[in-house]
Parts: sequence; C-alpha cells; structure tokens
Amino acid sequence: MSTGDLPLIRTKLAPPRVGNAPVSRDAMLQRLDDGRSRRLVLVQGPAGCGKTMLLTQWRHRLLAQGAKVGWYNAGVDDNDTLAACYLVESLLQAGVTIDKEALHVYLRSGAKAWRPLIASLIDDVCSQDDEIYLVIDDLHHIASFGTLKLLDRWLAIAPGHFHLVLSSRTRPPLQTARLRAADEITELEFSELRFSRDETHRFLQGQGLQLGASQEQTLHDITDGWAAGLQLMAFTLRKEKDPEQFLAREGKQSLSRADALERYLETTVVEHLSDAELDFLVRVSACRRFNRELCELLTGDTRTAEHLARFENENLFLIAIDTGDAEPWYRFHRLFAEFLNRRLQRRDEQELRAIHHRASRWFAGQKLHVEAMRHATLANDVDFVVELIDRAARRMINGANFVELLKWCDAVPAESLQKRLNISLCLAWAQLACSRIEDFERNLAAIDANNESRAAEAATEVQLLRAFHLLRQDDTSACLAMLEPMLHGHPPVNTFNSFMLNQLASLSRVYTNDFERARELARQRHQIETRERPDYPRPMVDIVNGFSHLQQGNVQLATDSLSDYIEHALTRTSYGVDAAGGYAGYLLEALYQTGAIDQAQDFIDRYLELIEAVGFSDGVLFAYRVRARLQRLAGDARAARETLLHLEEIGYRKRLDRIVAWSLFEQLALAIGESQSAPVRDLLAQLDRLAARHGDAQNCAWSEIGLAALIAHAAVALAREDDVAVCLATIDAAREAATRNRRRLLSTQLGLMRAIVMLRSGKAAEAQRLARELLGVACETNMRRVLPDLGSAALPLIERLLKSEADGAARELLKSAADELRPSAPGTPAAKAESRPTTARAPGNPLSAREGEILALLGQGLSVKSIARDLNVSAGTVKWHVKNLYAKLNAYSKEDALARARKLRILA
Repeated sequence: MSTGDLPLIRTKLAPPRVGNAPVSRDAMLQRLDDGRSRRLVLVQGPAGCGKTMLLTQWRHRLLAQGAKVGWYNAGVDDNDTLAACYLVESLLQAGVTIDKEALHVYLRSGAKAWRPLIASLIDDVCSQDDEIYLVIDDLHHIASFGTLKLLDRWLAIAPGHFHLVLSSRTRPPLQTARLRAADEITELEFSELRFSRDETHRFLQGQGLQLGASQEQTLHDITDGWAAGLQLMAFTLRKEKDPEQFLAREGKQSLSRADALERYLETTVVEHLSDAELDFLVRVSACRRFNRELCELLTGDTRTAEHLARFENENLFLIAIDTGDAEPWYRFHRLFAEFLNRRLQRRDEQELRAIHHRASRWFAGQKLHVEAMRHATLANDVDFVVELIDRAARRMINGANFVELLKWCDAVPAESLQKRLNISLCLAWAQLACSRIEDFERNLAAIDANNESRAAEAATEVQLLRAFHLLRQDDTSACLAMLEPMLHGHPPVNTFNSFMLNQLASLSRVYTNDFERARELARQRHQIETRERPDYPRPMVDIVNGFSHLQQGNVQLATDSLSDYIEHALTRTSYGVDAAGGYAGYLLEALYQTGAIDQAQDFIDRYLELIEAVGFSDGVLFAYRVRARLQRLAGDARAARETLLHLEEIGYRKRLDRIVAWSLFEQLALAIGESQSAPVRDLLAQLDRLAARHGDAQNCAWSEIGLAALIAHAAVALAREDDVAVCLATIDAAREAATRNRRRLLSTQLGLMRAIVMLRSGKAAEAQRLARELLGVACETNMRRVLPDLGSAALPLIERLLKSEADGAARELLKSAADELRPSAPGTPAAKAESRPTTARAPGNPLSAREGEILALLGQGLSVKSIARDLNVSAGTVKWHVKNLYAKLNAYSKEDALARARKLRILA
C-alpha cells in the first residue's frame, strides 16, 4: 500500500491551536519540563480537566526548544492497522524520517507482523539526533490489545531520546512498573491537574470577568478547579445580568463530577443559547471535525462564520485545530460533543439521516473518503457506501490494501455488493490474497450470476481469478489448462488482465517443469512492461526467472537473479516490501544451497515474520525449511523440530499437502540424524499416505509429494544400510523421479547417495567415477550443500575423493564438506566458531544462536563494526540483531541487555 492510500483523517494528526488555551499552566508545564528526559509521560484525568490543552502548551515549548513532536488524537474507530498508520504518520509530520516498508508489511499481515514494525521504528528513531516526543491524546479510546502491545514493546526498547506522552481518562493497561522503578515515568493525575486558586483568577481575568475575591473563591469552590466547569461558569456569568445573585444560587452545588456538569449543560447553558444557536451546534455535532463550509451546508445558516468566531472567542468548547489548511477546522470538546450528540440522537430519524447524507456527500466531494464512509453508514445510505467502495476498490487492490477493503466490504450486506461487478472482482482478489477461500468461493458464485460478468474483459478477469485460485491450491495442471486457450487466443486488452495472464501462466509452467517456456513467457512480459511502464514494479514477472532456475537446480543462476530482483525492488519500487515478504523465501533457499550460511541466517532473522505474513506458499516452505536446517546445523534439534511442526501446521491450515509433505520429509531427515527409528517409521507412513492421495500427479506441484516420499525411502535405506541391491533400487527409483521432474539438485544428491552405497559394497572405482561426474555438476551450479546435507554417511566417500582430487573447485567443495562433517579440529571453521563466546542453551533462553553470539561479543566490549568484521556480516545486520535481542530481553541499552542476560544465566 502506498503512502497516499493510507485511510487517514489528517485533522487527527493536529493538536488544538495553542492560542485557545484559557490560561498558561506554568506549574504543570514546569513539572513536565523537569521530567522531559523520562521515557514516558502519563497525564490522567476525567474529561474536561485540561489534559489536552496542557499537552498542547507543552508541545509548543518543546518545539521552541528544538525537539520533534508528533501528535495523534486517538479515536474510537481506530483499530490496530489505523492506529499504526497514525503513529507512523504523526512521526513523519514531526520531521522524523521513517521507512514505511515495515508499516506496509504490518498492514498486509492484518496487524500480525508487529515485531518488524517495532524494530523498523526503533531503527528510524535511533538514526535521529533530536529529542523525539510522540503525543497520543485520548488513549482511552484505544482498547485493542494489539496496539497496546505495540506501545508496550516500543516503550521497552526505545532509545533514550524518544519519549512517549499519553493522555487518558483511565489508567492505560501498559506495563509501567519497570519504568516507575527506574524513575522513567512522569505522572500527572486529576488532583494535580485541577486549577489552583491563582490559575482560576488568571483564567477569569482572561475571560474579561471582573469579580471580587470572594466571588472568584465561590467559582473555584463550585468547580473544584475543574477546567471544564470553570469554562462553563464563565460562559454563563457573561450572560447573567446579576452575577452576585447567580453565584449565590449556584454556590450550593459542585461541578466536580461529570454527572453534575452534564446537568448544568442541560439547564443553565442551554438557557443562554437561542434556539437557532442550539440547533446550529446540535446539527454540527454530527461531525467529529468541521469547517465553515461544512457547517453552512448542514445548517443552512448564512451566519456560520460569525457563529464559529463567536463560539470560539467565548470558549464554548469549540476548539480550533492547528492545521495548515486555508479553511480552519474545528472540533468540540469531548464533553460538549457528547452533550450535543445526546440531543442530536433525540431528533427525528429522518432528519438525522438527512444530516449524515449531506455530510457524506460533502466529505466525498473533498476526497475525504473515511469520513464520507462513516456518515454514509450513519445515514443508512447503503447505496452510497457501496458507491464509495466501488470508487476506491480498484485503487486499493492495485495498492495491495486487501485487509482494509475486506473490512469495508464486511460492514455492508453482501447482496448490496453483488450488484457492483467491479467491487465483487476486487473483493475476490483480496479474498484470495488473504486466504479467505470460502468467502472467495461464495463471491465467485455471485459473480457468475451477474450478467455483466459475461462481457469480454470481465469474463477474462473471472477466468484469471479461477486460475489464481487453482494455483494457490497447488492444482497447477488445472490452472494451466484454463490459461492455455487464453494465451493462444486474443490477448486481453485490459493491462491488469494481460499482466496476470502472463504471470500465472509462467508460474504454472515452472510447476510443469517446463522451465525454459516459463522464462520465455516472463521475458516477453517483462519487455512489454518495461516499454509501457518503465518505472512500474513487476514483482510477479521478475521472480519467475530466479524461481525456475531454483527448481531446476541452477543454484548460482537462481541466487544471482533473486538477489538482483529483491535488491531492485527494495530500493527502486514502492512494492519493495511485497518483494521481500513474498519472495525472500526463494532467495533463502538459494543462499542455503550455495553455502552462504551466515547470509541465510541473517536473512531469516530479518525477514521470517515478514515472509509468513505476506509470502506465497513456496516462499514460506523454503524459509521454514532453511530455518530448520540452520537450527540443526547449530546443534539445536529441538528448535528445528518445532520449526518443522509449525511448517506442517501451516500446510494443514492452508490445505496444501505439498507443504505438509516436505515438512514430514525434513522431520524424517532430522529423526534419521538422531537415530530415532520409531519417528522415522511413523513419518514415512504419513508421507506414503499423502503420496497415495496424489499418486496420478505428474508435471505439476502435486507431483512433488510423491517425489518427497521416494527420496524419504532412499534416505531411510541409506541410513539403515539395507541390502545393497534393495538400497540401490530405492535410490534409483527416487533419482529417476527427480530426473523426470528435471530437479537437478535432487538428482545430483541422490546420485551421490548411490556412490556412497557403491563404495560400501566394494565398488570403489565405480563410486569415485560417478561421484566425480556429479561433483562437476555441483561445481558448475554451485551446489555446495549436496554433500554436507547427506551427513556423516558421506564422509568416507569425501575422504577417498580428497586423496585423489587435484586442486580446483571440486577439491574446495570436498574440503569444505569434510571440515563440516569431521569432528572439530584446531583451525577448522567449526573450531573457530566454537572458540567464540556464546550463550548457554539454558531453558527459557529467548535468543537465537546468532543473537547470543553477538551479545557475548558486545560483552567483550567490541563495537558494532568490529562484530561485523568478526562475523563477516554487514554492520546493518549486526544492528538488526542487537535491536531484536534488546526486544527479547526487554532491555534499552547494551549494559541493560548484558545485565539481564547474566541474571537469566544466558551468558556462559
């Protein structure tokens, strides 16, 4: 989703004008200034006690002192995704440079990928030199656990120059005990927010009221220093002919409770407003924010500008919002808005609808889409709500704003959407992208019933939706059968349809193992896109080249292509996050197979949550498979098993047997490595059952399931050292299937398994000849994991080959494999890794192996650059790990992290 697509109400990012403050709260401002270096400022009190105006005044001071201050007025409609958008946008408007990629992922994931968002925000804040303050006004409106969790984590690991400032009617459910113990929180409560006697005097003087000391004292007692009550009393006194008599009458009551204030509004204040003025205010209260033009439309009053100016001057709870718009925006104080809204709700239903109807049209005309939707909904104007969705739907799909479109459509009766074919089609893409398959199938049935869907371009899009659905289900043969007639017929005129046709067809070709044809289709489309839209991102076209080489076993070509694609997408397109999330898993598999273990680990640490949030099924499969293999290499079999079980669960949830099959295969390989015979038998039986279910599948995604089962049988036969003939027959059956499916990496590894068995059986010369041939293939394509992944069973073959292999690429590959598989010796990479400081694998240790390694090096006093050189990674990667380990340890500095790690016995 691009920046311009964020569904924000801009006035929610602006505080009231500081000139509206009835009196400067000097004592309270000094309290805030004294605690300005603390991590959290919490101002808590009931409505009308002056929280917002106090923070508005403090913001003005902070800006004068050179700080950057973001402002966000929280609202009752702000869900997790909207709240995150407002938080990011408020920092941007404050002048903080923010990378929005992580926000994009957060939105695409339906607010699940909050950790990358926090890490990115912390990184952005760390890069700033100025003091940064983020004010969230009316936090009590946010009840979402997700947003509160995000704020909690942000507070826990934010740098010292970032400060969160909250105002709330109630105590927010944040974990503040640690901050309080560390003297990192400034708290102001209602008892402190009450006006002092001197402030009451200065307030009344500012209102032009010349009262005696006893009269001022009476007002102070009536209001108990409550700003809202004092403001109302001042308004009433200016209307009273005899202030002394009024004070004598009202002095017996107190306005220090909200219910008393509300009764006062209903009686005394209303008496001093004409019917026309009260009607004006009640009608305008239908809108949360308004300007002169909108008020005039809603009330029909030609004296609107005069009314607004007078109400603002009289401080009748009308607050000007500090925006840069030529036409000033206003809002009512919360208490007064609630009072007016109660009167509004007593109006005739038809009149209410008419007010909201006019407001919705006006906001729509100003392209203020969110407000237009709200008022159309309140007007029960379903047709206009649908019209607004129709206007925005295609833009939202092109911007990958699937979650928000689904939310809007869910709030409208399904039958009203079915009349609009464009909405139904866009909704179908969103449902597929978010895996709402049952909803998609119902929607597709409704689309089929719509006569408009029979028009040429619409019918093409429907076919493409069906094809995409089949592709997401791994039914690639049916997908390609649906697309082939479209490829050879008249090409779609619509650019989107034409693009999707080529993309889906080229991807489907990869699964049929027709890799060259897949690359040709993608190349043709790439040329068209480059010519017609040179700066437009092409993630789904450009990925086919790398993906096809990866499946084919051309590992180095795949790595180069995928690396170039993701780097280009991240640095030059607005869809970079989709690239990293959707396809980073493909690059992970390629990096692993080329032996770039450290780079693969860094990529996993950085992108795994992102991949699960927005990645395609193959990307998720590759990412978790590589993660489990790296955990196994690090000696953490338990973590590897948990990763593979999670991958299996993803497969069941998405109803993708192929993901389940490869997860079972990796679990079986792990069990073989640990010599666990019972799990091996069970896993092999499960794989066989899955393979039988797809026994007829050939040249499609489902054919991988049978292939996984055959390779599993070969691995078991090799590990058990079965009868030579049986073992070779099992391996050859798997190798034949891999060759038939043109999986060069798998057939190479199976060929090496055959060479191992031949060496065991005494056919050393024949084994060496076959192994050398396969080593040539491995060196040509840079398959550096084909031998190490066979485990210790491959070591005798490697040692024999090393004795006769001359210097060159093959010897280097053999030596690297031997160093990994042999027991550690001084000077070997394994021994060097063991000599580094590390973390003990204590129960409850939340750190990954790499995070623990970096933490231990930090403990030795090494800088980020020194650690990067020692580990042969970039400084940016080290910084990323440092942020993650801070988050896991709830630490806010290096010293704090080290202290917590020692306390938890994580550091060895």
